[in-house]
Amino acid sequence: MKNKKQEYKDIIKYCTDTNRAVPLDWCKVMTILEIQKLPRHCRGPYHSLVLAYHSEYSINQKIQRFHRQIAYGLFNSDTSIYNKLKDFLLNLKREEWLYKRSKDYQNEIEGANCYATVSRLHS
Repeated sequence: MKNKKQEYKDIIKYCTDTNRAVPLDWCKVMTILEIQKLPRHCRGPYHSLVLAYHSEYSINQKIQRFHRQIAYGLFNSDTSIYNKLKDFLLNLKREEWLYKRSKDYQNEIEGANCYATVSRLHS
């Protein structure tokens, strides 16, 4: 079994391969991590709403937030929660990711851009 540090490196590598930035369904990440169950004052660093504010945050800041969520899932959650997150990420199709550069796959879909989001807060 891998140690958690190596597991983190491996999942981050996967999530950044081929210029992936963040999942389109970024709210699903919050749902899997059960962020809403955290005390209100602890949610901020792990909340995905930063991904929705395209004019307020750079794509790099959004990626940092997503990677922080992954770290929270791996280092601060039950193993089963992290495993659900990992399974979700590893099974996303190519078109279910947002990409860092506008020339990459998802961003070429008509009407999409690197800041597009799919909000399902209550799914």
